[in-house]
Amino acid sequence: MKIFKLILGLLVLTLAGGFGYFAVTDVPIEKKQISKTIPNERFFDEK
Repeated sequence: MKIFKLILGLLVLTLAGGFGYFAVTDVPIEKKQISKTIPNERFFDEK
């Protein structure tokens, strides 16, 4: 029973530490700008 409590405590501590790390750390992501020209005919009925 004592080993079960120890393993459970370590698991809870590990999960809390991992959550805390990802809550405070700024994880960089790859960004790139995408631009697409939309023709005016889609919005205005110019025939």
